[in-house]
Amino acid sequence: MHRLCVVLLGASVLAACSTTRPEDEPAYVKAVAVEARVERLEHQNEALLAMQRQLDATQASVRRLQGEVEEGQHGTQTKAAETRNLYSDLESRLKALEARPEAVAPTAPQSPVVGDHDVYQAALDLLKKHDFAGAEGALKAFISAYPQSALLDNAKYWLGESYYSEGKLPEAVAAFARLIADHPDSKKVPDALLMIGKSQTEQKRFKEARAAFARIVKTYSDSSVAAEARTRLKKLDADHH
Repeated sequence: MHRLCVVLLGASVLAACSTTRPEDEPAYVKAVAVEARVERLEHQNEALLAMQRQLDATQASVRRLQGEVEEGQHGTQTKAAETRNLYSDLESRLKALEARPEAVAPTAPQSPVVGDHDVYQAALDLLKKHDFAGAEGALKAFISAYPQSALLDNAKYWLGESYYSEGKLPEAVAAFARLIADHPDSKKVPDALLMIGKSQTEQKRFKEARAAFARIVKTYSDSSVAAEARTRLKKLDADHH
């Protein structure tokens, strides 16, 4: 009887075990809960990473925009300084021209070039007002209308200055070179050589610019622009040798 009870008890235990579902086991329930928490953490981490990437991209855009703004401000300031220097340089050359005897045209009533002075002066007035395009047109008209004028070499020189002030560097070099070729004995030749050198320097044609400055120093050492030519020549030698 005792043995029978033991057998019956064991059978009941086995039966109870065989009817318990895996998902009801404590260990299984705990594992599922842990897995769920891990999955939630992974989703949270992915969301945080996405937010961080978006933040990084935003900060990069801000830095890029700041750089563009700073670059624009620097460019504007540089351009403004260059413009001020250009106008100041031009004004000084205009004043120097007005003080030179060659700026005065013949005034005899019977002179074949009577009237050219007024046209020439009107063109210079446009240049003084920084109307470079207007001065360019007026000087071209003067050169065409008064091919025998005593002011012709000056007009050709200031046509080159008009081009230079407009930023038309190849045209400026050509105009100054034409003056030198057409009027080799003109007092404006050293000035034209200086402007050729300056234009070529801005074009990064340093070898040609150096030759222009060196020609002034060698051939026109007593001219009013010789000192500036020497300075520019030394700077070119220092910067590009």
